[in-house]
Amino acid sequence: SAVKSLDAAATSLKNIKEMKDTSSVYKRLSAHIVLDLPDLSEFSMIRETTNRLENMMTQARGSNAELHRSHTT
Repeated sequence: SAVKSLDAAATSLKNIKEMKDTSSVYKRLSAHIVLDLPDLSEFSMIRETTNRLENMMTQARGSNAELHRSHTT
């Protein structure tokens, strides 16, 4: 039964492979789809803000570790 299923699947897989190799409707349609990119300056501002916050958190962790050491020694 499993062998028969594999034989039946082989035909479908061959058809899919042929679709990939030929000029399908999907390929023709996707060639005409235009992607509108957002203003990238917003992303750079977000990245800069994220970096600043990460640096502040890293410094705060270091200060807390030093404060903890001073109380335990």
